[in-house]
Amino acid sequence: MNTFTMDKNCFEKLPPEILINILKLLSLKDLRNVMITSKYLKDLITNESSLWKFICRYKLIINHNNSIKESSKSWYTNCRLSHNWCKGIFKNKILIQNQTKFLPWMQLVHTNVLLVSFGSDLDCFSLEPPRYSKRLIWKINVPTTRRYDIRTNDVTRFIVKDNLIVCGNRDGNTAIYEYNNIREKPYLLHYIQNCHNCGKEEVTAVEKTKNCVITASNLSPYINLWNLKGNTLGSQLNNCSIVKNFEVPECDGCWSLSVDALGKNLAIGLNGNGMPACIDLNIGQYVMSPKQDLRGKKHLVRDLQWHNTNGIVFVTHSGKLQYIDTRVGSVTYEIRDPFQSALYCVKTDGDNAVVTGSAEYSRCVLFDLRSPHHVQMFFTQKKSSPIYSLDFDVKKLIAAGDQRVAVANFNVSSRSTEAKDYSQIFEFVSS
Repeated sequence: MNTFTMDKNCFEKLPPEILINILKLLSLKDLRNVMITSKYLKDLITNESSLWKFICRYKLIINHNNSIKESSKSWYTNCRLSHNWCKGIFKNKILIQNQTKFLPWMQLVHTNVLLVSFGSDLDCFSLEPPRYSKRLIWKINVPTTRRYDIRTNDVTRFIVKDNLIVCGNRDGNTAIYEYNNIREKPYLLHYIQNCHNCGKEEVTAVEKTKNCVITASNLSPYINLWNLKGNTLGSQLNNCSIVKNFEVPECDGCWSLSVDALGKNLAIGLNGNGMPACIDLNIGQYVMSPKQDLRGKKHLVRDLQWHNTNGIVFVTHSGKLQYIDTRVGSVTYEIRDPFQSALYCVKTDGDNAVVTGSAEYSRCVLFDLRSPHHVQMFFTQKKSSPIYSLDFDVKKLIAAGDQRVAVANFNVSSRSTEAKDYSQIFEFVSS
């Protein structure tokens, strides 16, 4: 009987199109073994985008701010990093530590510039990869007004948009800074005093659209739009005027705001209602009205974000993550926190990945909007704390607790890094 023999180099001599079709039949483990056999095959595998698009077509790929480019190298790298996300393969590091407890808010600007608020201070840090060592670039003390009540002068929330930094404060005022380069210290452009009820109520949420800044309070049903056009900071501090004023009577106040990418619709996370509202800023009418049957003191939407032009992801104090389609006004995805904890913050990559910050154990949770179960949990710090704010890109997750800000670095080797896998499905049994 004749036997067929093949030279060991014949496989590499096959046309690339045939090789790719063969490689598509292999598992990830087999692909890794093939990659270590020769430099040619390793380069072919890592540089062929169609291969990785096919292999990972059903997998969760972190795609924050369209980070996956159409270059083939990017697809291989993002698939590797997303695998680490899903399997809990990362390294923790404490970036910032304070002795005093705060309710910090933060935003990742560009790739390696982080803005964090501690009390009335706003700090800007540079994060240097690969280990994300931090360096303070600038620090500003947001102006405050002394109030003779129990309120502090903490920055509640801020946003960075269109070269402006808008800071809402618990003292009832809003400070607006402008910058040309985020790595250079910004200057105070506007200072709006007494935003709601003559300053008796704190500014809980801020947004910016076109030539207006939007403010809201958790104790006021009114949404205020302040005109910025043509005003510059002079001797008069309160130098912005209200151009529009919306009332949301189906709630006690507002916890969070988010404007869609077109600057047309404003999503509002309500205090006293378990479902967000959405207003058309041009005509001042509901695109999506609040639900009357979810009105009540125990209901509130802690945080929300536009997932795309038609959908909003939001988290509630009752521990639910939900996705609502504004075209029909109904929830199309709903899931509870694995530990049934309250949820404080949420971020989405605009594709399928959503990360939430929970009220306990310094814990963040990764969800896939196609899956009925959570994908992975990340205990970002050893000390238990609520996660008040978070941000992420494909390489890292940054989470802010009451005393510490930590980074989870996913750009690590899966061979040398121990997996912290908490993807198990938990079942609660009543006693």
